Amino acid sequence: MDIEVCKPYKPKLKRLTEKRDLNSLSNLEDWCEEMCLAFDKDVRNQSSSDNKTLHWLINAYPLILAYQGKTQESELFLHRVIAYWSDKFLQDENNQNLINLIDPTINLLRLYKLTNQHSAYLKLMGEIAILDNTGKAKLGSINVTKEILGEQWEILHLAAIDEFLKFSLLRSNFNDVLNFKKVIPAHLKSNDVYIEANVTALMSLGKHKEAIQLSWKEISKKTCIKNGIYSYRLYEAFMGLGKQSKAKTVMKHLISNMEKTPLDSLSLLTFSSLIIETENLPPSSHLAKKTLNKYIEIKDEFNYGMTLCHLYKNYPDEDNKKKILNLYNKTGYEILKNRIESTLNIKKEIKKEDSINLKKISASINQLISKG
Repeated sequence: MDIEVCKPYKPKLKRLTEKRDLNSLSNLEDWCEEMCLAFDKDVRNQSSSDNKTLHWLINAYPLILAYQGKTQESELFLHRVIAYWSDKFLQDENNQNLINLIDPTINLLRLYKLTNQHSAYLKLMGEIAILDNTGKAKLGSINVTKEILGEQWEILHLAAIDEFLKFSLLRSNFNDVLNFKKVIPAHLKSNDVYIEANVTALMSLGKHKEAIQLSWKEISKKTCIKNGIYSYRLYEAFMGLGKQSKAKTVMKHLISNMEKTPLDSLSLLTFSSLIIETENLPPSSHLAKKTLNKYIEIKDEFNYGMTLCHLYKNYPDEDNKKKILNLYNKTGYEILKNRIESTLNIKKEIKKEDSINLKKISASINQLISKG
C-alpha cells in the first residue's frame, strides 16, 4: 500500500508533445550537402517569394548555425532574413512575404530563449503582440492583421502561445501558465500546447492530484505517442506524491508499449530516449537497442550520441566508448561535443574549419539575401 508522502520530484519542464520531423537532426554535413543540391536545383536564378525550397533553406540555415554553437551568427542572419522579407513586401505588397516572416520571427524568439536573452525575448514577444487577442501583430517592420494573414494567423498565434508557455515554465512562472487559461482562446484550451503545460505547472506547484486527473483525462482521449506522453506525466505525478509503486506500474506499461511501437517519428524516438534515461535502462535492453539502431538508420548523430553518452555514463563499456569518440571526431553539433567532453573527461578541442558544403550553402544564401 502506498503512503502519500510528497517527494522533491521535479517534472520535466520541456514539452514532450511537440511534433518533430524524422530527418530534422540528421548528420550536419549530409544536411548541408542536401541544401546545396536543393539550392542549385530549385532556387538559383528562380528565387521567388513563393519558392518553397527557398523558404525551407532560409529557415534551416540559422538552425544549422545554432547547432554548431554559432548563436550570434544565427541571430544576425535571422535579423537579416526578417529585413529581407519585410523589404520584399514593401516592394510588391505580396502577402506571401508576410507569411514568410512568421518562421524567422518565431525562430528568433526561440533563439533568444535558448541564449537566455530574456529582455530581448520579452521585447520581441511584445512586438508580436498576438497574446492580447486584438487580431493585430507586428512582423519585422510590418503591422499585420488576422484578416491579412488568413489561416496563417492561427499558426502564428499557436506558435506565440507555445513559446510563451515554454518560457513561463523555464522561468518557473507556473502560476502564469495556470492563469493563462483566462485569456487563451476557447478553441486552444483543448490543445496539447496548453494542456501539457498546464499539467507540468500543476505538478511544479505541488498540485499532483489535479495533474493526475488531467493526465488520466487526456490518456483516455489520446492514441499512440500522445497517450504515452500523458502516461509519462502520470508517472511523474505519482512520483511527486511519493506513490512510487503506482509510478513503477505506469512506467512498466510504458516500456512494454514502446517496445512494441514502431519508432517511425522523431517524437517517438526522443520519447523513447527519455524513457531509457528515466528508468536507467541498460544498453542491452530491447528498447535501448531498438532506439539506437533507429537513430543510426536515419543518421541522427545528435540524438544517437546524446543517448549513447547517457548509457555509457551509467554502464561504461569500451565498445561504446569507441563509438562515442568516433562521433566526437566528426560531429558538428556543439552541444553533443560538449556532452562527450564531459562524459569522457576530454579536454576541449580547437574548433575545426567549416566543411566545404557548409561554406558553399553559406555563400549562396548570404549572397541571395544581400541582393534583397
